[in-house]
Amino acid sequence: MRSNKVLDQVSKIEDMEIQLTKFNSKRALSKIDKRLEVRKIGNCSLIYEPNSPNSIYYNRVKGFGMKDIDKLDQILDIYREQNIIPCFDMTPNNINGEVSTALFNHGYTVFEQLAFMQVIPKVYEGSINEIDIVEVTKENAEEFVNIVIESNGGMDIDASVIKRKAPYFYKPNFYNFISYIGGKVAGIGSLFINNKEGYIANDYSFKDFREKGSQKALLMYRINKAKELGLEKLYTDVEFGSISHNNMQKLGLETVFVNSYWTK
Repeated sequence: MRSNKVLDQVSKIEDMEIQLTKFNSKRALSKIDKRLEVRKIGNCSLIYEPNSPNSIYYNRVKGFGMKDIDKLDQILDIYREQNIIPCFDMTPNNINGEVSTALFNHGYTVFEQLAFMQVIPKVYEGSINEIDIVEVTKENAEEFVNIVIESNGGMDIDASVIKRKAPYFYKPNFYNFISYIGGKVAGIGSLFINNKEGYIANDYSFKDFREKGSQKALLMYRINKAKELGLEKLYTDVEFGSISHNNMQKLGLETVFVNSYWTK
């Protein structure tokens, strides 16, 4: 059977995103460690986290479509046993009228759409004036974790948790970066690596530094880093039609597909 390159690419991105979700569950800054599980039912990957029953991110069904429509009740029962209402993470090739009706009949509707993008790493010459990028290492990892906490509105995290989780932020498969403008923290961003491919994630700019080039500088830096590391492809996701979506296209990223997220 001839390979469908578009659907092969969708599958690769879906697999990469699952690997990132697993990693994020381990480095998550929470008082109680995550117990993320991934279970296969037919063509579906059921992601669930009993310690975070209200998290859409950690409780998703990926790969659901016509081939598994007869398993919908079984899938929902698995989540019901964990007191979880899952989110159905739907790629365009898996959604049609019959699948939509089945989800709707169980109370599910679309609440969000994300564009998944890709780029072959290349070198961007130069830098954006007055923006400095610093890589997270063992020496500044705890400082970075506190920046992450601040970016999330100042979570109540014990110092012992910060110390224990800090090593996750400078692992060989997870690079993190801080942008500075005028000596002050402007933004942060991550690069997750799985085999020869990477995923750009966790982009955040602090309010006083938005629209000042921080995220563009971080994005360019990570693409350069991916090239330096010999990665063959980079992926990311972004809110469809957003300013970020437009900015990423300007830097050469192309949209591969748009997911729809169904929940109650």
